[in-house]
Amino acid sequence: MVPFCAKQGVEQKISFEDFLSAMLSDYECAYACGLAARLLKLTVSPKVGLAELKAQVEAASQKQGEGLDYRIRNLFLLIGDYTLAEKNGEAEEIPVLIQMGLEEAGYDQYMG
Repeated sequence: MVPFCAKQGVEQKISFEDFLSAMLSDYECAYACGLAARLLKLTVSPKVGLAELKAQVEAASQKQGEGLDYRIRNLFLLIGDYTLAEKNGEAEEIPVLIQMGLEEAGYDQYMG
């Protein structure tokens, strides 16, 4: 249930042209980072941690041009604005959510 809710939350937030939302959890961030990594065509290790992946996505997304679809711009804004929760270790759903994002082909068309 948690992975589905996190995925749905990210997809709802990036769908508005007038961006005004923020991510609420590391779960949403994990899905968003996996999706962004797919769109940016990043090579992602199966053992990557969320903090490492977020840093890779942020570095790569800064190199993208202004002509991106608003959904992709919103996705990058969500990731850049989010601060990871300070915890000891990651929840077991984090790798699942990263993988869900990596496998989501529905937004490929918006990268041009």
